[in-house]
Amino acid sequence: MLRSLHIASFKCFQQLDLELRPLTLLSGVNGGGKSSVIQSLVLLSQTLSEREWGRTLLLEGPELALGSAADILNQNARDRFSFGAATSSERLQWAFKAANRRALSVELEGVTRDGQDVPLADPVRWLLPAEQAEKSSVVAALRRLSWITAERTGPRELLPLRDDQGHQHVGPRGELAAGLLHWRKDEPVREALCIADRPPTLLHQLKARMQEFFPGCDLRVVPIDGASAVSLQLKSDHRSDFQRPQNVGFGLTQLFPILVGVLAAKGGDVLVIENPEVHLHPKAQQDIGMLLAKVAASGVQVIVETHADHVLNGVRLAAKTKAISHADVAVHFFGNSDGTFAPTSPKLDADGRLDSWPEGFFDQFDQALSQLL
Repeated sequence: MLRSLHIASFKCFQQLDLELRPLTLLSGVNGGGKSSVIQSLVLLSQTLSEREWGRTLLLEGPELALGSAADILNQNARDRFSFGAATSSERLQWAFKAANRRALSVELEGVTRDGQDVPLADPVRWLLPAEQAEKSSVVAALRRLSWITAERTGPRELLPLRDDQGHQHVGPRGELAAGLLHWRKDEPVREALCIADRPPTLLHQLKARMQEFFPGCDLRVVPIDGASAVSLQLKSDHRSDFQRPQNVGFGLTQLFPILVGVLAAKGGDVLVIENPEVHLHPKAQQDIGMLLAKVAASGVQVIVETHADHVLNGVRLAAKTKAISHADVAVHFFGNSDGTFAPTSPKLDADGRLDSWPEGFFDQFDQALSQLL
């Protein structure tokens, strides 16, 4: 599990050291830096996947495309930035140099492990000397990171079907979720997440979870003959027939990849999810917060960006009901009131209460109510 993240001279951050826990919530104002935190993790993970052998950080990749070095350097930085991450047993920090500000990748300049310089003798694998890479707990966690963006694939008649190895994750936009379900529908779901009266396999548990959010709904995935594609068919209640996704509630197709991703995840995976509340009504937003807390308690690290107080309240209720230990939750609010982009981090107690409530932190309802009264 990743326990902390370090960012220096990247986008809005001159320097940031952020605590991570089994469940980490990122909230805050637009432009406050939440997405930059996520992008630092995704850039590292994407590079480890796409550039296994080499000394460059990929800025313009298949999952995340940020442009050139000039687009990602902090305004006060000249040509260098750094990322770092730590587990309970290791702390790595990578320094990168942008010799050409127009470049779509940047050179690895140096690495430190637990504060000590690491000689970068060839061959370099996963941004470390090859003989050390397999032993790195930080690299192992980053290689198991998957990301679901806020801009998820909407209703589509056809979705891609790759071979079974091509569906290890649901894809950044959820576009691979139906194919993953096709290949892994009979795999067991972690016991802690299983609904007791249903078979413990992915397809049955997914249907049960979908029905908790949308009572009476059902789904099926149908391979298309002669094409590398599948059709996701849905129905919104038990009385209707299966329909194309365009003809059911938009929330079903937005929640579908998140539920596939969390139920298919294995212990030790790292899930990064942006705005799980999109197109969900308030009760469903609260329920997804509670479910993500249970996922984190089951051994999958979850990092969530959210603008919804209902998601936060779901996590608070999960702490109060002991579905997750309050000590396993970190909450960070990026307010940027002083221009430093340094977050405020309210602490959660065992009753789900927060020890502080910074200005702008999910307080708009109270502000509007005071004006109305």
